[in-house]
Amino acid sequence: MPSSPALRALGLSLAFASGTALALRGAEPSKPPDTRRDPVVETLSGVEIADPYRWLEDQDAPSTREWIAAQNSYTDSVLAPLAGRDRTQRRLTELIKIDTVGVPFVRGGRTFFSKRKADQDLFVLYVRPRPEAPDEVLLDPHGLSPDHSVSVSFEDVSLDGRVLAYGVRNGGQDEVEVRFMDVDARRDLADALPRARYEGVALTADRSAAYYCRQTEQGPRVFRHAMGSAVAKDEEIFGKGYGPEKYIDVGISGDGHWLKMEAEHGSAGSKVDVYVQDLRKGTPVVTIVNDLDASFTGSIAADRLYLLTNWKAARGRVMAVDLADPRRERWKELIPEGPSVITDVTLTGGKLLLNRLQDVATRLSIHEADGKLLRELALPGLGAVGGVSGDWSQDEAFFSFSSLAQPPTIYRYQAGSGQRDVWARLEVPIRSEDVEIEQVWYASKDGTKVPMFIAHRNGVRLDG
Repeated sequence: MPSSPALRALGLSLAFASGTALALRGAEPSKPPDTRRDPVVETLSGVEIADPYRWLEDQDAPSTREWIAAQNSYTDSVLAPLAGRDRTQRRLTELIKIDTVGVPFVRGGRTFFSKRKADQDLFVLYVRPRPEAPDEVLLDPHGLSPDHSVSVSFEDVSLDGRVLAYGVRNGGQDEVEVRFMDVDARRDLADALPRARYEGVALTADRSAAYYCRQTEQGPRVFRHAMGSAVAKDEEIFGKGYGPEKYIDVGISGDGHWLKMEAEHGSAGSKVDVYVQDLRKGTPVVTIVNDLDASFTGSIAADRLYLLTNWKAARGRVMAVDLADPRRERWKELIPEGPSVITDVTLTGGKLLLNRLQDVATRLSIHEADGKLLRELALPGLGAVGGVSGDWSQDEAFFSFSSLAQPPTIYRYQAGSGQRDVWARLEVPIRSEDVEIEQVWYASKDGTKVPMFIAHRNGVRLDG
């Protein structure tokens, strides 16, 4: 069964506590089981990369299962004598065993989201047909494997909300099988993409085709799959010349007009190229940028490409490209670089929703399509925003907010009115009102002031 971030945190917490207890007792834990190292070396771009533990990637191999059993046995022998372990485990389990909900997104008036109930191991895919309608289970993966090791995830949903592309993953493998579902009938279509590493899947507006990027031995390649046809006949449309160290993400604009491809050079994202294709005209792929050592991520609306880039702006700026004439000298700067770092731009309700990082805390602001600031969004406090979703043609956006004192809460935001309300709140057995969060500044060795957060119980005097 794949572990959640919370369960991994539980294991790390107990392991740390165990190590501390052993140190206090002066005890020496037994030696961990040996791990076999194989002489596996791969040459990538002329550089030899050693990968001695590749054999562990095969989770079903007898040698891997034996290794896992030995590691678990050793871990249990270290943790079992830990004083207070049962009490700590009970409390952490109370905090972990809660309903968890993902940030929703809307397609064709239907709201899609994932949810895992407190007594479930896996996330279930849901759909809310109308805003006032009850939630309906779209796909429950618990029946796909007796040990609940097979999970599912959203890959894409057609613009009208009628076809779902979802990934099926075995354990923690990188590879997934992509299946397609008729949302109304709740049945899988005959189409399916075989198990592989996919960087993105995007359905066309008329649901007649799906574009996807698959990692091949030569590198990432973008294909077009005509729905109802054999995968072997899929047309390769982009990626020739890109090596395996590259990644290509694909997406289709909200009106179905444009295919967008972002080619990332390495996992750091320090250099990202952008390409587009007019799906209505079927013209060749057009290069927006591929010759600059900078990051570019974009979204398309009304035949305009909105780019977030660090090109000549270390903290980020927003530029607009007219896709009818995408020459660089025609690019327009909409939002210049400022004192805060722009981390994300979401198109919603004909406006731009900016996610910015300032003094280690998130700020949200809404801007007109020309970049003019409309308003700053009031957040519940100092914290982090994640998972923002929205659409150019829809007035509402969704985002998750959490802080050192507030569990993740999903909010719905109306771009036109600026109204914000709670869409889903996690019921965690803690009292956030008993915790006070303060941001303070501390001078580092060279005099630079560094922001820090202090979390403490209400009423505590900070006189240490």
